[in-house]
Amino acid sequence: MKTIKLYKNKVTILFDKEKHRFFHPDGKSIKGVTSYTGILDKPALIPWATKMMGLYLYQNWDIGKIKTDADKAILIELAKREFRRIKVEAMEKGKEAHAWAEKWTKGKKLKMPEDLEVRNAVIAFLDWFKQSGIKITSSERFIYSKKYNYAGIVDWEGKKNGNLIIGDYKATNGIYPEMRFQVALYQQAREEETGKEYAESHIIQFGKETAEFKQLIIPRKEYLKDLKAALGCIPLKNRLSELRHGD
Repeated sequence: MKTIKLYKNKVTILFDKEKHRFFHPDGKSIKGVTSYTGILDKPALIPWATKMMGLYLYQNWDIGKIKTDADKAILIELAKREFRRIKVEAMEKGKEAHAWAEKWTKGKKLKMPEDLEVRNAVIAFLDWFKQSGIKITSSERFIYSKKYNYAGIVDWEGKKNGNLIIGDYKATNGIYPEMRFQVALYQQAREEETGKEYAESHIIQFGKETAEFKQLIIPRKEYLKDLKAALGCIPLKNRLSELRHGD
């Protein structure tokens, strides 16, 4: 369990890295940012999952091996799980690319990753960094909102033309609305802790297949709209948790 000191050492939270969970010193759980934004609908997920199931069936439907109904049932069950396997694999590669970027921005000399998709994400990151003109001042920073009682880890903070910027890396196939709400909650917590306004938030998507990056720059006016929506996730998630536990 890692001890985190925030708000000029006036606030302490604990982080269980293995379970990726946050706690107060008294043991009470603190919900993470992604726990709140995770309740949002992901309309692209179902078509993608069914596509992965169909692809698995197409690649493995060997008439010579599938002779009984039991054989068919086993294959179909495996196909139904395929999207989860691919999702976990993609998350692991995303984490590896994140870790590489974090170490690189801290000045560590690194070899390019061997895995092709991770390497592509890193190439996209390096291209973005060279073009961005942003000076990254911190990475993997813990955040906590005293006002709303949530915690998280923001990928990076930086400065450009004297303005404060907060940002999130994504090694995904796109940039989705829930990502805006996630970074808005990070920004709220940092502004709460520092007392300073951040001019922009950035979401940077690194293509594991294309080695190209896409970015979404969210100005302060849009951040305030995103924050209002993101804060609505908190009572909804809390009430759903109460109902599930019968409180």
